[in-house]
Amino acid sequence: MEVAIYILIAILCYLISGLVHELGHVIVGLANGWKFYLLVIGPLGIKTDDKGKIKVYFEKQKVMWSGVGGTLPQNTNVDNLKIWSNVLLGGPLASIVMGVVFLPLGIITKNIVLLLLGAMPLGMGIMCALPLPIKTGILFTDGGRWSRLHKGGQEADEEIALFKLTENELIGGDFLNNDLKSIESLIKSKEINIQYYGYYYEYHYYKSRNNEENMELAVRNMEKIRMKVSSLIVQDCKID
Repeated sequence: MEVAIYILIAILCYLISGLVHELGHVIVGLANGWKFYLLVIGPLGIKTDDKGKIKVYFEKQKVMWSGVGGTLPQNTNVDNLKIWSNVLLGGPLASIVMGVVFLPLGIITKNIVLLLLGAMPLGMGIMCALPLPIKTGILFTDGGRWSRLHKGGQEADEEIALFKLTENELIGGDFLNNDLKSIESLIKSKEINIQYYGYYYEYHYYKSRNNEENMELAVRNMEKIRMKVSSLIVQDCKID
């Protein structure tokens, strides 16, 4: 019974640590004028619908259970990329601050809950802040994406393209404004998941221009790699 209680405490502390981490991303976005979009911790999700109303739901994709926090720009702006760079670091920073506060309290009081609420977020924050090509789930960690964004070259092109294409889809919904050069940057990626996004946006680029031949080619390319791609991304990239 005692072991079960400690396991439950550990799970609860992990979820709280994850919540603080994701709230760090959300708070930085909101502070820069972006709007709340999504928050997932464990199987519980909170999101805004098309009418801007907040809804609580059960997240079926287990890969999301580790935590996701998202905000969206209100409009397209040249500063959005810089803001997004800061949003990436908001999560690790929140985790590290939480760890620095609770870990000494746990050591002093020898309280297992305080120790876990210090050690877990501190480890989470440091790991996610490291500018290394480490993956947690389908894409790179916060620090990994921040590093890719700022190091230049192909990897930076991919991160910038993915942000701009997603921004345009979620804010404007008009694929006619998509940049083919950005799409090609994703298709050139060594990462299969990013390639899939590239073919998805390529399909919509040509669909908006009534180019059926290239639409079909994009679909065929998606099908070739579909089985190697995360189910979450396949679901996210549904086409008509």
